Amino acid sequence: MHTIISSTKGGAGATVTAAALALSRAAHHGKALLIDMCGDARPALGMPDTDSPGLNDWLGEAHTTGADGLLALGEEATGQLLVIHPGARFVQGAPRWTDFTAALAGFDFPVVIDAGTHFVPDELRGAVRDTLLVTRPCYLALRRAVRAPRPSGVVLVRDEGRALTDRDVENVIGVPVVATLAVDASVARAVDAGVLATRWQELFGGLLPAS
Repeated sequence: MHTIISSTKGGAGATVTAAALALSRAAHHGKALLIDMCGDARPALGMPDTDSPGLNDWLGEAHTTGADGLLALGEEATGQLLVIHPGARFVQGAPRWTDFTAALAGFDFPVVIDAGTHFVPDELRGAVRDTLLVTRPCYLALRRAVRAPRPSGVVLVRDEGRALTDRDVENVIGVPVVATLAVDASVARAVDAGVLATRWQELFGGLLPAS
């Protein structure tokens, strides 16, 4: 039920993919949580910036609240989707990854974590059902991907003119391509206009796994 979205290079489309997947799962299940480790999910969803505490504050080793405290950091992007932003730039002390994975285990609704190019510890990878790599069929991106922890699947963002096929990507990374998204100017316009949360179904409906 819980999914990490990662990428090996910035600009691959991980944040928009994570936001669209979270919106899809919120619609399918009635509620979902998007945890943003990178800081771009709120603006991608048309939400204003905020200086309120976020994930990194909660992860600090001096922090003591559990799952309820983590969930309280969320703000509504829609009536069904909560978003938790990174908050502080850095985590103070040793991150409480064990507490974080325990909190995730207690949520009975889907959680999508936009990790982008951030480090994801093995214990967090082990606490989710899927880790999806968002990448373009690009030699440089795939070169990095084979050196990174193996994901459970690939979301391929395809732009025109690339020689590499879906099968090539699967052969290089060793996992299936679970979705293929075309580079589409209408997606960029929706993000720029702050209307991704209302147009996601038109732009992504049926393209991403709903559960």
